[in-house]
Amino acid sequence: MSERKIVVPGEKIAEGTIKMPGAYSEGGATYATLVGFIDETGRYVQLESRYTPTPDEIVVGMITDSRHAGYSVDLALPKEGFIPSRAVRITLELGDFIVARVRTIERGGVVELCEVRRLPKGKIVEFPSAKIPRLIGKKSSMLNILRTNAGGDIVVGNNGYVWMSERCNIPLLLKALEIIRTKAHKPGLTDAIAKFFQEQKR
Repeated sequence: MSERKIVVPGEKIAEGTIKMPGAYSEGGATYATLVGFIDETGRYVQLESRYTPTPDEIVVGMITDSRHAGYSVDLALPKEGFIPSRAVRITLELGDFIVARVRTIERGGVVELCEVRRLPKGKIVEFPSAKIPRLIGKKSSMLNILRTNAGGDIVVGNNGYVWMSERCNIPLLLKALEIIRTKAHKPGLTDAIAKFFQEQKR
């Protein structure tokens, strides 16, 4: 397995003009604006960035306000998300955890949500949004390992909120998340997490 190459702001990451988060194009090449790395497939992955919502992305949040027009949702963003009453068929309450799809980003930064599903009781933790792809893994490989070994369901939002059910071994899962967070730039991370769980079972 080839070792990942760490890149710093201003370093060239690709030939040609490529539109991607955390990068800019100039003089026929594309350069990084944030610290990141080039993975085994040649893809630039940011290590640090603030989440910018995009339509159709999946997010996890918590209901913070209820009114006739709809619900306000904490999404770990400067502006709260909003669920219009017309977009949800269930009654939500303050403190409910939800997973939803981003419908639009309104003027002023408010994120309108749709396809809302209430999550059962559990716990939400924050995870760096730039490292969410590593937390999910290729074809959900990392996420599947976490679910299998934590003993319960896990839902990951692109906004950096991770919901875990009450059935999960939460202390064990939090240790695994910390390993992924600190070693997101290292190769063989999925195998390392699998080994971590094996050692915990001994």
